[in-house]
Amino acid sequence: MSAALGPSRSLITAIVLLVGIPMVVFLFFSPDQMTSQVTVDSFSTTQGETRLVVMAGGSEITLSENSELSQRISDDQQRLRLVKGSATFLVIENSAQPFWVQVGSFRLRAYTSAFRMTLKESQLTLQVMEGSVRGQWAGAAQTFTAGERLEISL
Repeated sequence: MSAALGPSRSLITAIVLLVGIPMVVFLFFSPDQMTSQVTVDSFSTTQGETRLVVMAGGSEITLSENSELSQRISDDQQRLRLVKGSATFLVIENSAQPFWVQVGSFRLRAYTSAFRMTLKESQLTLQVMEGSVRGQWAGAAQTFTAGERLEISL
């Protein structure tokens, strides 16, 4: 009986090695794992305080008082999340690293533009001053240009 079990054990061992070794190499040594850098930060202001945040690509964010913003920057995108309050964004477009802002379920893709987002309780107000942005929410998507305003409940 041990002779009959021997080949099946060898076959299982061979399969595990053939599948397992390439998977380990891919997971630990893939090019994305070695070159991708991710930066995570958060910024906040208190009563009577404003804060200017200058991004690596030259885009600027001005946080109004009592506001909070988090950012996650990687090699291929800039993702920001307005947690509370209000922020004005001056965005310099970088096609290799798109600029995204999320507020609740609302996502915004910014091109070269200037816009302000305000979150008050569950009400979001977007005001575009220059350029254009593309908003996505509740299954809808719309481009907003200079002078346009959006108010939605989140």
